Amino acid sequence: MPPIIEGQDFQTTALREAAEPPRARRRPIVLVVDDEVEVLQSLHDLLRIDYQIVTRDNGEEALAFLAATPDVAAILSDQRMPGMTGVEVLRRAAAVRPETTRLLFTAFSDLRTVIDAVNLGHVFQYLAKPWDPDELQRAIRQAVERRDLIVEKNRLMAELQAANARLTEANRLKTAFLQVASHELNTPVTVILGLADLWKLSQGPTASPAEHAWIERINAAAGRLARTVGRMFKLVENDDFTHTLSIETVHLETLIQSTLAALAPYLEARGQDVAVDVQADLEPIACDPAKIHDVLINLVANAIKFTPDGKTIRIEARDDPDESDSVRVEVQDQGAGVALAEQRHLFEPFFTGFDTLHHSSGEYQFDKRGIGLGLCLVKTFVELHGGRVEVATAPGRGSTFAFVLPRRQP
Repeated sequence: MPPIIEGQDFQTTALREAAEPPRARRRPIVLVVDDEVEVLQSLHDLLRIDYQIVTRDNGEEALAFLAATPDVAAILSDQRMPGMTGVEVLRRAAAVRPETTRLLFTAFSDLRTVIDAVNLGHVFQYLAKPWDPDELQRAIRQAVERRDLIVEKNRLMAELQAANARLTEANRLKTAFLQVASHELNTPVTVILGLADLWKLSQGPTASPAEHAWIERINAAAGRLARTVGRMFKLVENDDFTHTLSIETVHLETLIQSTLAALAPYLEARGQDVAVDVQADLEPIACDPAKIHDVLINLVANAIKFTPDGKTIRIEARDDPDESDSVRVEVQDQGAGVALAEQRHLFEPFFTGFDTLHHSSGEYQFDKRGIGLGLCLVKTFVELHGGRVEVATAPGRGSTFAFVLPRRQP
């Protein structure tokens, strides 16, 4: 039996390490495998100050120790040993502890075998016998650093995977909430609107002006809620970016004018003007007109709400100067602009700004906010077309929301 070197007997090593002060126990563990006791003794003496040297004189015992010890930084094996070669030891070690760095001692006659092992990933580095002490210590230091990097990378990857799992679950819950809320709200809204219309037919001719006013208020509130529910449905339906588009060839000016016609009562109530500037030779584009109409409705409605009474909103449409075969549409308001802290949240669902005092159920009142689905839908619908959304804004200087669409769809 060869004499016991530090770490050669696992139980002896465990007792010794438990008795060492905490600083010493933090030394990286290096497992050395060689059938020559003189080599084990020499390596122990050379490396013991900086590392915990554990020695084994055959591959089977070395692999057993490696399997039982998760924090071995490096394993250094001789190539020529009875029973199991060093390449085989390190190949099996890679399966047991892939993060442990593997090094091999070899003679020049075995160089071809070692190079093959390096290429297959079983061996990180090889050292020729007899070794140079400085070169050996440098190789061990690099091996330990490599293992530390792998362990840290694995830790960060585990944290990232856990964070992704939490985000996936949060997104699932958000979608489930929207689906349930949309369904639960849509049914009573439909009933309210139907009953209001039925009352107009049956009781309207004989009703008093006050009763008519009440029903109109009920009808308007239910209609507002129906539109909100509709936006929620659209957000749920289009959360999948592979959702099919109903592509048609349309003129952007036609969509812009239909948008302004739909919002005309709000513009009139606020005394606002809209200046439309469409490039004279702007060619039609291939898009889903219903979705781009919704994009324009949301952007212009926001401009109405954030532009003071009597001011002008500008809408421009032209060929995009930066991307060939794309068009650019801008909606400019003369509002208060968006604070820097809020800008990165603008297109998130349910974001309406940090000041909840501005929240309102109104459709067009100055500086009032809804439930924060409009810009989220804008971004979703534009990106469904392969486009992008941009915003240029500064407090006190108004905002310009723009979207760029490819002229053609795949």
